[in-house]
Amino acid sequence: MQQALRPYGRSVAVDCDAGPISCGVSLTGLLPEDRFDRQPIWNTDRSFCLVADVRLDNREDLARELNLIHPEEAADSTILMAAWLRWGEGCLEHIVGAFAFAVWIPSRNEIFAARDHTGERPLFYHRSERLFALASMPKGLLALPGVFRGLEEEQLVNWLTGLPLDWKKSCFVGIEQIPPAHFLRVTPYKVECRQYWDPLGGPPVRFTRDEDYAEALREILDRATAARLRTTMPVGSHLSAGLDSSAVAVSAAGLLAARGKRLSAFTSVPRPDFNDAGKANFLANEGPLAAEVADLYPNIDHVQVDTRGYELLHTTQTWTDAASEPALNLVNLLWFQAISDKAKQRGIGVMLHGAGGNGTISWESWTILNEFFRQGRWLKLYKTARNLRRNGGISIKAATRASLGDILPSWLSCALIQSRDYSQPLLHPELLSRYRVKSRLFEQAYNEKPDIAAERMYLFNSGDFGAANAAFMATSGLEFRDPTTDKRLYEYCFAIPPEQYLAGGHSRSLARRAMKDRLPDSIRLRYTRGRQGADWYLIMQEIFPKLQDELLLLGQSTSASAMVDLPRMQELLNTWPSSGYDQPPVWSLWHGALSRAFSLGYFLRSHERPEG
Repeated sequence: MQQALRPYGRSVAVDCDAGPISCGVSLTGLLPEDRFDRQPIWNTDRSFCLVADVRLDNREDLARELNLIHPEEAADSTILMAAWLRWGEGCLEHIVGAFAFAVWIPSRNEIFAARDHTGERPLFYHRSERLFALASMPKGLLALPGVFRGLEEEQLVNWLTGLPLDWKKSCFVGIEQIPPAHFLRVTPYKVECRQYWDPLGGPPVRFTRDEDYAEALREILDRATAARLRTTMPVGSHLSAGLDSSAVAVSAAGLLAARGKRLSAFTSVPRPDFNDAGKANFLANEGPLAAEVADLYPNIDHVQVDTRGYELLHTTQTWTDAASEPALNLVNLLWFQAISDKAKQRGIGVMLHGAGGNGTISWESWTILNEFFRQGRWLKLYKTARNLRRNGGISIKAATRASLGDILPSWLSCALIQSRDYSQPLLHPELLSRYRVKSRLFEQAYNEKPDIAAERMYLFNSGDFGAANAAFMATSGLEFRDPTTDKRLYEYCFAIPPEQYLAGGHSRSLARRAMKDRLPDSIRLRYTRGRQGADWYLIMQEIFPKLQDELLLLGQSTSASAMVDLPRMQELLNTWPSSGYDQPPVWSLWHGALSRAFSLGYFLRSHERPEG
């Protein structure tokens, strides 16, 4: 197990045998106090043993609460053990940060394990009649004889088609995932997995002025960012022309400037031979606008990166092997890797990003309009919809559909917004029928329930980046940290009135107002969406022969042939478009559906038999 997990933690590997269990850790030391880490940790009377992958963001508070002597010489795992000895499983109410840990309790023949509140660290487990095993990543479990039992067909069908996933499942039969904010209790008689924290469960937060909400967001974001700057290595940041990554980057720049330090900020840009057609519909090159942000901060070193020299299939396969799951967006993965390599060249060990911001600081939801309608706040609804239309945020038809919610039947909702569904997942026809994919996709698109709480929890669960963080550590040697998924930020954003996100007639109003003095208006008030990987067709065209070779290999795979629509994939390669790459019918099919099918196909053929 440890050998299989070494790519995810390269600097320490320790194990111990304690009666009926074995435990160990493989970590990469990035925190100043990691040099004091001596795991596994036994307490004095050997009544508890702890192993942990942990970054505590409230170290100082915990040290005071626990009356620790010389906490500056204590690893985060040591402080976590002290918290466990004081509060037991109640320590989860006191600690804040990124963690996955397990405690062995010999007197009760019990294992207690937990995962952090927002899913920064992954944790998987396998159980059978004679064995229980726990590991940060599935590879640690697949290394054990008899664990591989095949792949979870329905989970993979839902992944390929964009239908909701089961957050407790992995891609493998018999390997389950501990979701964020859950703990696991294991005895010889039962396995219990329970939620210990609910992001919606906090008390409401109410201020008298809209400005107060924005000010509070800035303060909490800065605290979250400051916690993620704790490292022995230089810090870098992603910087797009969107609200989330730019908000994180400028927060970090301000904090680092106060310490006399610089920030390298990286922006993905298209290749030089990219034809910038369709720029009126979306922002294909985010480099110039990102540069405007960097120009406001003297300590930002702005680096624009394209993907020349990177090969799509090789990068995808390397990441898929590390993640033990298919890659969601192949082209985005390519520029992610290109940026990571540039960061490593600059000696950077930690990269900040804002991928989780859609669920917190820049949540965009039209369900709020339906809430106004149901509450009888029709004047508020009218004024908000009018201002949103004036600012370019929504059309009248879309506002009407959102306001009426599930009062409209699905067919009328579809007709009202006059949209076309371009999603054509390349799933084997037999599976399309068995899992009712087309009807479920239609209902998902046009029959959404007007439930703000359910919508927010879906975004929360979708923001589980634990396995992806581990995969990027394995493939790039960088630790990715996202301040927008901080527990305290979730609690704040979920506790304020939802209408704060539409205040002033702007979508994502809270982030736009909070960044008023930090970002240029060209970004802060921009409604044109960025299109990541807009040069996708160049990237795929240059490996056309390799795509054909990969398709042949998929045809030789029993599992790939049974799940992916290989004839349709071949048809798409044979009818490769010569233009219109920015148009939805082309982009969604040849880029979205085709690249995702190649990703799943490789995952399937690489897991035909147990590893090793």
